Amino acid sequence: MSSSQALIVPFDPSAPSQAVAGVLPLQLWSLTPSGDKAPKAGATATFYNTPASKTTTISSVGDGFAAKAGEVKRELVRKSVGAAVKELKAFDGVKEVVVDASLDPHAAAVAAHLALYKFTLKTNVPSPFDPRNAEPAGDKIAFSQNLARTLAEYPANMITPTAFTERVRREFEGIANVEIVVRDEAWGAEKGMNVFLSVTHGTSEPAKFLEIIYKGAADKTAAPLAFVGKGITFDSGGISLKPGAGMKLMRGDMGGAAAVVSAALAIAKLQLPCNMPGSSATKPGDMCVSSTP
Repeated sequence: MSSSQALIVPFDPSAPSQAVAGVLPLQLWSLTPSGDKAPKAGATATFYNTPASKTTTISSVGDGFAAKAGEVKRELVRKSVGAAVKELKAFDGVKEVVVDASLDPHAAAVAAHLALYKFTLKTNVPSPFDPRNAEPAGDKIAFSQNLARTLAEYPANMITPTAFTERVRREFEGIANVEIVVRDEAWGAEKGMNVFLSVTHGTSEPAKFLEIIYKGAADKTAAPLAFVGKGITFDSGGISLKPGAGMKLMRGDMGGAAAVVSAALAIAKLQLPCNMPGSSATKPGDMCVSSTP
């Protein structure tokens, strides 16, 4: 039976084996059916009572890891830790997991939280990922990425333009240097955004235009960085209806806006020294299309 405590140890199969919390990864790997071959990145093996009273998953970062370039190594660590977390998720008895992050703490944190993600509409579901805890940079980035995944997974009747903008307001509450502006249809009409407004003619849900304004640069007048994301919360195709088989996937047509919100949230949480534009420029939008002449 598995222990309630587990350990994840990423390892380089071409490097001398070093004990991590009483674990010798190369020695353990030699006990597996593939023990005579160098494991590929993300290859895992799980051992019980190793060390005593713990379940340990070792996960390879691939042969020749030390000679790889920096960003390649980071991605290999993400792949290794992510694969190990996914394997341990299948063990119901595991309640606490410790990850050896010595190869790359940032990559390990991002991978662990992304791999833990599970979309559900059930209420009061306990989650091993609590963003309220003090977060290193990796946790903040992973939380923001998981928010984009959640927004894109919601069914269209639960993530209307209004619900989308309200959710974004909540996510940015209390974060410094941020202003959230939600424009309504009257604003769109005033700006002559007729194509934008026409998108909602087939629904009772009003259009919204969302601006996320972040000013983190020391020079508040510095040239801004603009992200723009399409946020059509459900694209039926209008008159040219899409095939029924893939229709439910059209809830993801707001994935661009979800990605923009995710990026802006990570930037704001990390308080990066940059500016995202104010009202005089193009913004991250729930819907953004050209106006008619």
